[in-house]
Amino acid sequence: MAERLVVAPSQRVSSESERGIEPSRRRSNGRRDVDAQPVTPKRSFRLPEVVIGVMLVAGCALAAVLWQQHTNTTETVVVAARSIARGTVVTAADLGGAQIGGETSALITGDQASILLGQIAVVDIPVGSPLSMALVTDEQPLGADEALTSMALEPGQMPPDLAPNDHVRIIVTASAGATGVASTQLLESEAVVWSVELSQDGVSTVVTVRGPLTLSTDVAAAVAVRLARVDG
Repeated sequence: MAERLVVAPSQRVSSESERGIEPSRRRSNGRRDVDAQPVTPKRSFRLPEVVIGVMLVAGCALAAVLWQQHTNTTETVVVAARSIARGTVVTAADLGGAQIGGETSALITGDQASILLGQIAVVDIPVGSPLSMALVTDEQPLGADEALTSMALEPGQMPPDLAPNDHVRIIVTASAGATGVASTQLLESEAVVWSVELSQDGVSTVVTVRGPLTLSTDVAAAVAVRLARVDG
């Protein structure tokens, strides 16, 4: 009868738990624990950025305060004490005062009211409206029989030092009629220079005069125009 062979381990190997060693605490070749928690780096503190931020906030706050103070400031300006019709000469009875806040640089302040006396309203001004120099003029409005007439003149057709408010007489040359001869005449009506401006071509000068309606008709029909200054 053959014998049965049984092979048994010659040495028992104990587990880590039986040897009193915790798996999580096992070290290998002197290295740190694999379960050790990472070290959190400290957050850096940058002082200059904080200071700049504080300065910006303070600057905005100061600007807001100054703006509020500016809007709360009022000043006495001249207003219409009653309705002023276009073409009316402004008198002291037409003027009053009111306290207005905000931007008033374009308005007439109370201590400058006298400059409005004798001025002429160029538009209808409602009662209570703040007054400015854009609403008045020292020129009389055009009458029903008046007109502004403009003409482009070359050098030699006008006095070289012609200026607004100069009084002039107009010399017109009519086109040749059936006789073939052009006629020149001095218009009877006197005119007042309204404006003198250099034209876009840089050569001629555009002169605008104020005068009767008939003067405009005669200038429009002329082939040539010249101005002569006279005593006003």
